[in-house]
Amino acid sequence: MPAAAAYRTPGVYVEWLDANPQHIEVSRTDVAGFVGIAERGPLHVATKIESARQFLTTFGDPVAQAYLAYAVEGFFSNGGRTCWVVRVADPKQAVAARVRLTHSGCKPFVLAAASPGSWGNGIVIEAVWGDERITALIATEGDRPPQRIELDPESGQPSTPRRTGEKTLLGVPESVLPELMPNVLVNASDDDPTLEKTSLGPERRQAQMTDGADGVAMLRAEHFSGDADGKLGWGIDALARVDGVSFVAVPDLFSADPFARRDGFKGFKAPVIRDAQIAILTSCTALGDRMAILDLPRTGPDVRAGPDAVLDYRGDLPNTSFGAVYHPWILVDDPLRIRDKVRAIPPSGHVAGMFARTDRLRGVHKPPANEVLEGVWDLTETLDDAAHGTLNERSINAIRAVAGRGVLVLGARTLDPDLHWRYVNIRRLFAMIEEALDEQMQWLTFEPNNPRLWREIDRAVRGFLERLYGAGMLDGATSEDAYFVRCDETTNPPSATDDGRVTCEMGIQPPYPAEFVVVRIGITRSGIHIEEKGAQDA
Repeated sequence: MPAAAAYRTPGVYVEWLDANPQHIEVSRTDVAGFVGIAERGPLHVATKIESARQFLTTFGDPVAQAYLAYAVEGFFSNGGRTCWVVRVADPKQAVAARVRLTHSGCKPFVLAAASPGSWGNGIVIEAVWGDERITALIATEGDRPPQRIELDPESGQPSTPRRTGEKTLLGVPESVLPELMPNVLVNASDDDPTLEKTSLGPERRQAQMTDGADGVAMLRAEHFSGDADGKLGWGIDALARVDGVSFVAVPDLFSADPFARRDGFKGFKAPVIRDAQIAILTSCTALGDRMAILDLPRTGPDVRAGPDAVLDYRGDLPNTSFGAVYHPWILVDDPLRIRDKVRAIPPSGHVAGMFARTDRLRGVHKPPANEVLEGVWDLTETLDDAAHGTLNERSINAIRAVAGRGVLVLGARTLDPDLHWRYVNIRRLFAMIEEALDEQMQWLTFEPNNPRLWREIDRAVRGFLERLYGAGMLDGATSEDAYFVRCDETTNPPSATDDGRVTCEMGIQPPYPAEFVVVRIGITRSGIHIEEKGAQDA
């Protein structure tokens, strides 16, 4: 390459550069996904949440018939930073509160709450008067900022809603937008015969929205685990459309406290919950980039289920490395004070936060165990060493209160008894590696299939694994002990290259106790395929 000083005279200069400087980056692994019942918010749509406050402004306060708000609060209090939340309800039964208004002889119009739910029944619409007519409406809901709705001077119809004192949304950071979104939407249609027309005038200056329904009375397990063909995008299927989620939790599959049930929701029986969890595990396995953090039935002195119920329930779950279960339930502060100052909830949300904290501070290769669960007062059941050992043998991760240390997660096993995939950190490490390879090696498709391409693949993969080894994510005294990469004529014979296939094999030594696990990357004209093989199959 000519030096800069060489460009002093007119002419043509040729420089040979690397046309494909490939550098594979480590994917983020601390993003959670939640599915559950909420007070408000969009239905069956994954919404990105980056703080506990943002969850409250988007999905509302905790509700008596659900655990979702407690789980998300536990996620952030344990170190989580980003999650995606899907609110579930029966779309046919969930209705937004609304009111049909008219004034001064104007054509009626409808104002509706921004999302379905009985929460909208508390929205009060107040008329703002000018000299002789109503010029605007003020929508007020609880202690939230009021929303001003301007009326057109000639037609008397609503214009774009905005918050009082708010000039513009331009320039507002995206993370703040959910806190500024209006509570009331204008519905120009007036074809709902069930709505009684409410006239605002000098004698009546206020109106209240009505007929909002939560849509949880007729909830089915499929609203959480997704419909049979996935076309409706319910629950976990909505999360499946989000790239980058590393673990999911669905705490509301278990019925809420019988003292807290509202709107006719009576929860699900154990076989229904089990089938829904199997569907969630199937979804995670098919995607290959996330794990399911599953809850088990509640046990303890105030419920009928004994310790054996947990073991029996675990026996009905499949053996898979894409899921892990935790026991027992935890006691957390309850702002609703349903029965006491604390409430028993499934532990999955707090465990998800612990996953995220461990990933950020140590890395995905570190087993998420021997870690404190913050924000937990106590447990619904006290485990001794004998019970802990029994749970461990059945791949159930125990949560125990340890004197002087707090409430700890003392297990990091998946549902797979196979030694290669027995531990949560091993599965999640491979999921991260495969996700990075799949996303960042798409450039391989349609490249000329020759030794130069093989060397480029070898260099990119080897460099990626060397960075993982340097970060302590792979075991071995040397790089040769930690991994190997093969992409040459031995993995790409003429019979394969003639068909347009390129194959790269790499062996990885994850942290103890797993042995080498071989990953085969196959590239065809239609895309990239990744296959895992145990050491005994290599």
